Amino acid sequence: MNPDIKKEREQRTFDPKNITCQLFGKDVMNLRQIAYEKANADPEFKVAEKFSTMPRDEVYDQSVKLYTILAQKAKEYGYDKSENNAMTFFTQAALVSTTSPFNLHHSMFIPTILSQGTDEQIAEFLPQAQAYEIIGTYAQTELGHGTFLRGLETTATYDRAKEQFIIHTPSITSIKYWPGGLGKTSNYAVVMAQLIINGKKYGMHAFLCQLRDLSDHKPMPGVELGDINRKFGYDSSDNGFLRFSNYRIPRKNMLMKYAKVSADGEYHRDKIPQIAYLSMVLLRMLIVLGSGDDLAQAATIATRYSAVRRQTANSQGVEPQVLDYQTQQMKVFPAISSAYAIFFTGFTLRNIYQEILSSVEAGDTSRLAEIHCLTSSLKAYASDVACANIEVCRRSCGGHGYSHASGIPKIYLRCVPGCTYEGDNTVMYLQCARSLLKFLMKGQAGEKLPVMMRFLSDPLDVPPMLKSAQTFNFDLYTLAFKLNSLLLITDVAGRMQECIFSESMNEEQAWNMHSQGLVDAAKAYAMFLTSTIFVDILKRSDWEAKAKAAMAQVCEFYLVNNVLENSGSFLKNNVISSQQVDILIARRMELLKELRLNAVTLVDAFDYPDRLLNSCLGRYDGNVYEALYEYAKDSTLNQHQVHPSFHKYIKPMREALKAKL
Repeated sequence: MNPDIKKEREQRTFDPKNITCQLFGKDVMNLRQIAYEKANADPEFKVAEKFSTMPRDEVYDQSVKLYTILAQKAKEYGYDKSENNAMTFFTQAALVSTTSPFNLHHSMFIPTILSQGTDEQIAEFLPQAQAYEIIGTYAQTELGHGTFLRGLETTATYDRAKEQFIIHTPSITSIKYWPGGLGKTSNYAVVMAQLIINGKKYGMHAFLCQLRDLSDHKPMPGVELGDINRKFGYDSSDNGFLRFSNYRIPRKNMLMKYAKVSADGEYHRDKIPQIAYLSMVLLRMLIVLGSGDDLAQAATIATRYSAVRRQTANSQGVEPQVLDYQTQQMKVFPAISSAYAIFFTGFTLRNIYQEILSSVEAGDTSRLAEIHCLTSSLKAYASDVACANIEVCRRSCGGHGYSHASGIPKIYLRCVPGCTYEGDNTVMYLQCARSLLKFLMKGQAGEKLPVMMRFLSDPLDVPPMLKSAQTFNFDLYTLAFKLNSLLLITDVAGRMQECIFSESMNEEQAWNMHSQGLVDAAKAYAMFLTSTIFVDILKRSDWEAKAKAAMAQVCEFYLVNNVLENSGSFLKNNVISSQQVDILIARRMELLKELRLNAVTLVDAFDYPDRLLNSCLGRYDGNVYEALYEYAKDSTLNQHQVHPSFHKYIKPMREALKAKL
């Protein structure tokens, strides 16, 4: 054990397990640890630790191999039937957080069948999917369109005579593009296509399409598909393209829980169209959780390394730990606090999603607009914040942060696509803003709003207790975030209305004229949500006292740091004064000192084993330099003491140049 990392843990004021338990719950915490230990002890999964040094074809091949082993062992352990994330934890540890080619099979294909299929369709297709007889993906995004669902061009034309749908790709821009697992792994897909009956379009619907023969895995006639080639990351995932040429599927393969086409071509919709978007809402919620997970891993690596690394001798000739420098603290402490904020927000959002999903299944669709607004804002905010802070964590590790040995590059590559897929973040902020404007109008009309939108009916005035505050408690912080969000939303709404009425703009022109203000308002709303949720989590009655005191410091740092980082809007809206900014700056400096004592323990509480981090810098024992040395020696270039390129190129060049002298 490195003496510096040992000292950090000896000076802690709380047991990290007490915070781990708040994150996951005691039962899940224990199950998570057992799942991690099983994966770590299994020699068959050892190869996953080397993925960052392998060619792409080998990474994909080994990912498929490991998942087939994993699936069988998960069944043996009972994880395949577990509803408490045991399978997720086991997969995460076994594949060292590498994205599985089977990821969308579990995260989108099966959930879409369950949420949009009839009882008969579920009975037919679910057992096959669970047994991997059919392996599916979710094909929505096209070359020409992604977030704009109504712009998707793939068609599903009903042929009444044969009781079939003709799935067709009418243009180059309508080729399905990007779905994970589509290139080589999947033999089925949920395909989002424009339903056409007797020449009339009925909008986007979901169709189960067989893509490959179930015996020899060759593409079906009328189906062209393959891998889209190298990407920024995700080497283990065979993101693919898909093109249909008048491909026929039986009528029963349209998912018909909420919309039906009868044998004679009669169309009937039971529920409102937005229900079809619940699959996307689910994935956006998962992105929030995944962003918190990714940021927590990066923060763990950067904090542990900062405690071990020493730099620049002081006046006594001693090199301090890098973590003692205030500038380093301002790199890693925002990452730690943001990771906790996103984690707690993600868990809360998951609970809300489950509530709303249950309501929808019972026939109540009244909260769909609410979950759309929440997931749009928080998906964008969480992935933005996570990616920005992960990069800061990488840079905080100096030159070693640039090496795959740090483990941070793979985390960044895994996290950054979340800013784009399932809705580009700018579009997500704008969709959130559009929802907020609708809720604002409803509130002004006296309608009762959902709990997390109810503040839109509150007064705009800044109360005296906030105006005169010399110290800030949690209630004042959350009040400031609420008012800033409310004022930004009402301000941009007012300016848009003024443009429409006084400058003869139409609504579309006014929207574009104020789109940046709308994005700013949506971001402020996301900050209000995360701040409120974080504070509410601390009000639980089951906190251990010392762990709660430490987490209160983390929470306050998150709040004060976000106010200061966005002080322009807080000052513009007169939510706080310039004198209060000075007070908050001083408080942030105090919090840096307070957090320093438990910094390593706070990241230990995330409870990531070394295997999962797969980082020389983030090792629990702090022996980073020994690990870096072994990592360097393991380079494939070191298989030859004299690399063949010397004799093939360098030596002949040298001799040729020498002959010319």
